[in-house]
Amino acid sequence: MDDGKTQTILLSIIGIATLLVAIIGATFAWFSITVTGNENASDIVITSNNLGQVSFTDGTVIDLGAIMPGTFTTKTFTVSQTDPSATGKISYNIMLNVKENTLTSASKNEFVHSLKSSGNTNGGTLAVLDKTPVPEKSMIIGSGVIEGYEVHSYEYTIGLNNIDANQNEAQGKVFSGYLSVVLTEDKIGK
Repeated sequence: MDDGKTQTILLSIIGIATLLVAIIGATFAWFSITVTGNENASDIVITSNNLGQVSFTDGTVIDLGAIMPGTFTTKTFTVSQTDPSATGKISYNIMLNVKENTLTSASKNEFVHSLKSSGNTNGGTLAVLDKTPVPEKSMIIGSGVIEGYEVHSYEYTIGLNNIDANQNEAQGKVFSGYLSVVLTEDKIGK
């Protein structure tokens, strides 16, 4: 009886080991990467990048209802590459995502937004937007490029200018949306 038990245990161990080898082999095959199509390349440039970090201090959501002339809302955020050894470029777009906007058409171009920027740039590019009428639909409001180890700081302001005249058309109108930062197709430069 001991021989039967020993044989069962041995076969079980062999079965489990075979199953583990099959799983590990399949997993490795699934996650392997192959680069093809550039066999004649003479120069290969290697850059070091983490894809950076975006941090919104005041949140991303913008909800303006029953806005008064002269009232502005500010959102601050940073786009950064926090790895000191990074050498590549990261291109990004800053988006204004509009959910509802009945204010722009009623405000006679006085519903405006601005995007001010600052940061330590190693040759990167900061986005800028100055007192432009708020779009009725979602759109890119700025683009930037981080080159290596950089921090780009932004202050986004949105509101209704007071023109010291009748602005009753804007009464009861609303704006609802949010800000986002997205990597562009050319997210890692050469």
